[in-house]
Amino acid sequence: MLAKNLVWLFFCFALSGNTLTTSCKKEKTCKTSRTLGLKTSDCYKMDLKKFPTCLPPNVEVVELSYNRIRKVEYDDLHRYPYITHLYLTDNLISKLDDDIFKDSTSLETLDLSVNALFRVPPSIFQLPTLKTLYLSQNMNINVAESLENAKPILQSTLTKLDISYITEDGYTTDFPDFSDLPLLAFVNISGDQFNYLSPRHFAGLCNLQILANSNATAEFENDCDCWKINRWLAERKVVFTDFQCPNNKEGMHLMCNFQNYNVHCYADCIDDQIEFDDLEAFSKCMEKLQNIQFALYLKKVWIWIGVAVILIFFLSIIIVYIKWRKNKQKKRLTKRAKPLIRPPLAIEHKDQFQLMERLND
Repeated sequence: MLAKNLVWLFFCFALSGNTLTTSCKKEKTCKTSRTLGLKTSDCYKMDLKKFPTCLPPNVEVVELSYNRIRKVEYDDLHRYPYITHLYLTDNLISKLDDDIFKDSTSLETLDLSVNALFRVPPSIFQLPTLKTLYLSQNMNINVAESLENAKPILQSTLTKLDISYITEDGYTTDFPDFSDLPLLAFVNISGDQFNYLSPRHFAGLCNLQILANSNATAEFENDCDCWKINRWLAERKVVFTDFQCPNNKEGMHLMCNFQNYNVHCYADCIDDQIEFDDLEAFSKCMEKLQNIQFALYLKKVWIWIGVAVILIFFLSIIIVYIKWRKNKQKKRLTKRAKPLIRPPLAIEHKDQFQLMERLND
């Protein structure tokens, strides 16, 4: 019975292997090479309709832009656990399952721009190594909802996010709450239309360096909020385009010039202060940022310590081996130079003794 089961398993394995080989022969072949030391599969603009199944299992960069892929599932990525950069620009993807990136623990860059996504899995924002995320030109995608559903995000490494041109004409969306993404340094919201903006939306972006916001529009809870947002960003040395603030009917001019961070503004809002809650949110963000940076620093230190320990270990082995070789050679030389006993001396002493006996007689 056991023999029959083994034969059956062998038959199934051989059949599956043969099936995979056959399917790979039918599948279009992507060009595989090394780019900056990373194993890369280039499937750019090959009119693929499915995620390829016959790429090298240790592939790190997968370029699938400008194809006709409609669906990407967990199994598609599960067979390639070492992917660090995945480019899916300009496909026909409309849905991603929540667990699709469950095993993508090495993913650093993900490009899903120019697709038909209405939502992204919240788990994207919890990926432990993701640094760059492109979601631009997915019309009416609800990034704010996905971020909210992803909370709590314990330690995000995301530093660059592109959500530009995700709203159609006449459609507005909520501005996402980025308070759980303290490492964000670049955010692109160009061409987007938001329901409303206030300083609190930027209070959680304590590491923000560049805000690409050309052609972005929004309503404001009150007229002074627009001016306060411009002032907030300028005082923190963020590179951005001034939000065009509305004018009050009574002639209040809120068009402020923040060029070179020298504020020249003529408005009744000039004395308005940033809310305490917004300042507190910024302080909390700074605390998170410092904790994450310290954790990343410690991680690097421990890596270097590990490397140093390994080097010391191997150097110790080499030194011990060299000493052992030297001692072995020394023993050989000593053994070769050791003087031999001369039997003639013993005979000579015996002859002298016999001679003395004869003389005595």
